[in-house]
Amino acid sequence: MKITPQTKIIDIIRLHPEVIEVLASYNSRFELLKNPIMRKTFARIATVKHASKVAGVNLTELVKLLNNAIGERISDEDIVDREGNNDEISTPIKDIVQQGGVKTVHLDVRDIMKKGEEPFNIIMQTVAKMNQGEALVLETIFEPVPLYDVLKKRGFIHQTETLGEDHYKIWFYRIDKKKAGKKMDDNITSRIREDGNIVYLDVRGLEPPEPMAMILDTIARLDSSKTLVVQHERVPMFLYPKLEERGYSCETHQVDESNVQLVIRPKNITHL
Repeated sequence: MKITPQTKIIDIIRLHPEVIEVLASYNSRFELLKNPIMRKTFARIATVKHASKVAGVNLTELVKLLNNAIGERISDEDIVDREGNNDEISTPIKDIVQQGGVKTVHLDVRDIMKKGEEPFNIIMQTVAKMNQGEALVLETIFEPVPLYDVLKKRGFIHQTETLGEDHYKIWFYRIDKKKAGKKMDDNITSRIREDGNIVYLDVRGLEPPEPMAMILDTIARLDSSKTLVVQHERVPMFLYPKLEERGYSCETHQVDESNVQLVIRPKNITHL
């Protein structure tokens, strides 16, 4: 396995768990990967390129370090070619929000992160409750680079402020909620099929928290007589309490290591 800037951290750890110690020794920010919760969230979303930005380290150096750790070699030219140039133009979101009198929703997850707990759920719940024209001001202990891609799919642009070594403030502003919602609708349509009272949804290949968002969005649209059968890549522990809150039961069938089937139905339905 040759590691490139686009390789996901979780894929490296699955094959070479020893790299957790290598990364932690290289930069203290990677100590977070020792926490299994962070491995289930950050590591699943983050690529090596994301990780280099979070830790503030040189991307080429990090890619070489990881390849050396697993006995692979990669050239500078190969790294540059694969990395590409995807940097976004900086948009002064803070000025737009403050000068335009935009209503802000403030969320500080630093204490959650310091405890080694996962902040993505509360972030996405907060985003889901926001109205068009509102801005999210998020405070974290490290720059949440993978989150930028997740919220970009929902129509958000961002600006990041570094206030200290362990203090970042990110300004998110949604430019067009309708377009973001349409993208979600189109994505669901391409992944769903219906057969009588059974609706099949395939969320494999999506980055967290997209699978949970798509499942919850789908059941919100379904008639109460329908049963939803979901093909997933993992057991979605954070999904279960959300289903419980909405009055749904869920049977989980582990087909193999990367194939899980979920049978989700309203609690008043007892069989397919």
